[in-house]
Amino acid sequence: MQNKLWKNSGGTALLVALLVMSVLMTVSVLLSRLVLRETQIVKKLIDSGRAYYAAESGVELALYGLAQNLPGWEAENSFKVDEKAVGEYAVDNRCNAYPCFEKGYDLNGVEAKEFYGALDLNESVNVPLFVVDEEGVPSPVENFTVEFFATFDPKTDLDVALRGGELSGWDVMRWKVFGINEMSAVTETISDFTALSMQNMGGEFFTTNAQNPSWFGTKDCDELTGRYADDIHCAPYVAGYEDSLVAIDTEAFGQVSKIYAGICSQTEAREYYAYQYIGDGRELAAINGCYSIKKFLDEHNLNYLSLTNLINPAVFKERSNEAFRKLYYRVEFGEGETSRQYADVTAHGYSGNSRQNINVQMKDGSFMPVFHFSLYSTYKE
Repeated sequence: MQNKLWKNSGGTALLVALLVMSVLMTVSVLLSRLVLRETQIVKKLIDSGRAYYAAESGVELALYGLAQNLPGWEAENSFKVDEKAVGEYAVDNRCNAYPCFEKGYDLNGVEAKEFYGALDLNESVNVPLFVVDEEGVPSPVENFTVEFFATFDPKTDLDVALRGGELSGWDVMRWKVFGINEMSAVTETISDFTALSMQNMGGEFFTTNAQNPSWFGTKDCDELTGRYADDIHCAPYVAGYEDSLVAIDTEAFGQVSKIYAGICSQTEAREYYAYQYIGDGRELAAINGCYSIKKFLDEHNLNYLSLTNLINPAVFKERSNEAFRKLYYRVEFGEGETSRQYADVTAHGYSGNSRQNINVQMKDGSFMPVFHFSLYSTYKE
């Protein structure tokens, strides 16, 4: 009887042992899956970190390239960080207008002013008249037109005595083009003031605006020849009256030259001082009147265009009106490109199945970029 009970208890022990083993195996599998999942999460986090720092390295390489090269530098490069991470970056930094709008614009729309840059009183902007390739070789601008306007109404907002009841123009845009003389390797400049047009060729009084700006440049821009953007035409610029054209003899550096004042084309500077270089010194060779801006561009390289708002607030009835002090400007090129006011840098980093993207906009002349990046992302081949 005792042996029979022993045999029955042995079967029960086997059943309990199998049950315990099943529970232990189930717990082991669950623990293994949990550990494996945590391992995969940790790997993804590590890969994500590697990918992010690879993308950040791409941004730093691009910013270094922008700082070390001349305006308009662009590049597309890939690089290896280590055995587990790679990166790539691209720099988009060119445009055929300044400010730059990639998708085009309609100046007949109500937001036409938004397609212009704004210069506050005494503010200046420098626009390169060239771009360089990845090797640093410059490509010059062949032709450009600067268009600008203000928002005040000369018939009601000016507190000045108008000649003949009308003011034909008012010099408010100070411009300068400076570049390196190809022969002497010396930086030279050509400069002038350009008026804000207030009267068309028929004598009708009007206010300049985005559709009808004042202008100057190297290429004719009137209602007959049109404009680089087909939507608007440039208003004519009355530089002065015919009886104001004078030639004054002046002695400078022991030479007698003539200074011209009065009417010149919008494609010319009223005066240009030409020098000749002897050893380490220079002497005035000539004072040229109505000198072609295009001619200056052709004889110099690495040219820059500088624009300055020199509106005089004292001529306004409401002298505290900040809106009247602004000049809205736009620079367009017939042939050639300039660097953007914001260089667009896009960088990608890869590690394992993780990918990180960083987008940076670097303002021209600034030391700090503006970052736009994803916090976390993954990809698979």
